[in-house]
Amino acid sequence: MGRIIFSIVSLIALAVIIVMNVGSETSFNLLGWQFEAVPVTVIAIVSFVVGALYSFIFYFSSYIARTRKAKLDSRKQKLKSQEESMKERTQHASAADGTGPQARPADAAAAAPASSGPVRRLLGRKSK
Repeated sequence: MGRIIFSIVSLIALAVIIVMNVGSETSFNLLGWQFEAVPVTVIAIVSFVVGALYSFIFYFSSYIARTRKAKLDSRKQKLKSQEESMKERTQHASAADGTGPQARPADAAAAAPASSGPVRRLLGRKSK
């Protein structure tokens, strides 16, 4: 809302300057180049346009930088979540195998087949 009000006030001020200086001419020095008998309205309009272009370029470059940063942040977050899910999968797989750091000796003993008993299972087959 503030930008709109500022833009309207700036345009009104520019219009007032143009109306008041329609017939006025002046000399103009731009980085060593001397211009003679330049209408003041032309100087005001060119100054306004150059300022608007500068503002647009500044805004556009900051928009690109913000977009690039957001992409990098989302990519970083995605890689972090993938890394965490891979760690969880490897921990679950190693716990299921009994080879991981989460496997306890009691788990290994419970998972081992009992040597006593009439029927023992090895590789899904009954042995006698």
